[in-house]
Amino acid sequence: MQQIGVVKKLLPGNQAELQVRRQTACGHDCSNCGGCGEIVSKPITLIADNSIGAQVGESVRITGSTKQVLGLAAVLYVIPVVLFFVLYAVAAVLSLPVPGLWGGIGFFAGIFGAKKVNDWQSSREPVYTISKL
Repeated sequence: MQQIGVVKKLLPGNQAELQVRRQTACGHDCSNCGGCGEIVSKPITLIADNSIGAQVGESVRITGSTKQVLGLAAVLYVIPVVLFFVLYAVAAVLSLPVPGLWGGIGFFAGIFGAKKVNDWQSSREPVYTISKL
């Protein structure tokens, strides 16, 4: 996964804060498109490893670890759904009242867990690495 960003601030530990514009799946110029231009125009701030010594204001290529990004996406999207069905099935087998409520509790427990994993991941090493354009 690669994107283009601008270095906004240098941080301790050989890291940098960058501003990146969301890219579309189609790769087109969103400023001339009526489809999704409003959605993708907001910039994202992220922290990346600055081992090449990029300076503030420079445009750089940001390379992300696809493995880590897909792992976090799986935690965010898959775990809540799995917990919903597991708790729903357990409640149905045990004849508990309103199995859908138990499934909902499982779903929100999965969302809470995903939030905790995201917070933990944010405190670790950056997922992104800066390379020159």
